[in-house]
Amino acid sequence: MEIHSISLMLYKIFLLPVIFFSCIYFIVAISTIILKTERKKFFKPRNKPWPFVSVQIPVYNDPVAARCIEKCLKFDYPKDKFEIIVADDSTDKLTRKILDRYAKYKNVKIVRRNTRKGFKAGALNNALKYSKGEIIVVFDSDFIPPKNFLKRIVLPFFSDEKISIVQSKMGFLNENQNIVTKFASSLLSIYYNCWINLKNNFKTVFFCGSGGAIRKDVLINAGGWNEESVTEDADLSIKSLEAGYKHVYLPDLKASGEVPFTLKSFLRQQMRWAYGVTHVFKTYWRKILFSPNFNFMQRIVITLITLGWIISPFVLLTTIFGQIAWITGKPKPIEISDLIKFFTYFSLTSGFLFLAFVGLRRDGKTSRILSLFPASLTIGICLSFVGTIAFFKAILGFKQHWFRTPKFGSISVILNFFKKIFKK
Repeated sequence: MEIHSISLMLYKIFLLPVIFFSCIYFIVAISTIILKTERKKFFKPRNKPWPFVSVQIPVYNDPVAARCIEKCLKFDYPKDKFEIIVADDSTDKLTRKILDRYAKYKNVKIVRRNTRKGFKAGALNNALKYSKGEIIVVFDSDFIPPKNFLKRIVLPFFSDEKISIVQSKMGFLNENQNIVTKFASSLLSIYYNCWINLKNNFKTVFFCGSGGAIRKDVLINAGGWNEESVTEDADLSIKSLEAGYKHVYLPDLKASGEVPFTLKSFLRQQMRWAYGVTHVFKTYWRKILFSPNFNFMQRIVITLITLGWIISPFVLLTTIFGQIAWITGKPKPIEISDLIKFFTYFSLTSGFLFLAFVGLRRDGKTSRILSLFPASLTIGICLSFVGTIAFFKAILGFKQHWFRTPKFGSISVILNFFKKIFKK
């Protein structure tokens, strides 16, 4: 067989799983349209005391954490009912110096350790030793929570002993910075508006690593954060759901953070997430598929989330062999049948774009789809490449390094810090 024939045959073979996943994206998009988003109204249960809350902020060389601390200090929650634990693993002296300024506040603790063992999970486990709260709220260092965040996320949900995790929606502080941030924020919009909404309806909400609240005793009973996992949030979510607890998603409560603003940092972040959730499936697949605490639809949804990156090698191989078949094919005039075939394949594989349209429409950003299409053909291919590497690393048992994602907001925090020094 000639190269063209072989390439065309392989292209069609690898295209089948791509079409299969595209159909899943269509189903998720349609489900998002049909299923109602459950919106929780705020109220304080009568005769219930305010739970004590420990707000934990893990930091590694991110001065932007100062901005997060300042926002947390302004919470309208009773001042004697919450504390802020800054889990600072920074090796950068300037970051340490900036954060040490907040040690003067009565309800702020700066805790440090002599190792970075377990990275974020290790830092959070260390912070847990100093946390008095019965509820733990976690923010990544770049997050900006609203003033009423604690009231909205803690009350009334944790008056129900069966609720262990409540997750807020993520907003984006730098989504319009460049093509990378537009693409990264669009992917997260799809997740928070479509996927997590689906999980909410089927009672399989995952903790998202930031902007969420966790019952402390559930966290301790689960053995704390898994320091062997690079997606400790997904790891804990599986344990909590399998133990019979309920998780809640609040689409009306938004805590905003940054998305990666360079291609390198974006791909590294996605690679870590791809590796992490795949490793979670590999670790807990027996529980996911056979635990009596999960019903049929929960098994399906959790499997789709944790094994979703299996699509990456098929997208990559379809792209490679499709290009080879196109290059090696003999030139000929374009016929009507060629156009019909093209639009048929495009329609069958456009599930992601339709899902993106539905997700962005919920945020009033349908115009973003115009820039998302070319980004999907460029950044998306790069994403498929790193996703393929991450997927097979997880399946084959190789280790994945933890990469720090640079925070653009750190620049303004550093400038403000030096301005205050020069004024003195």
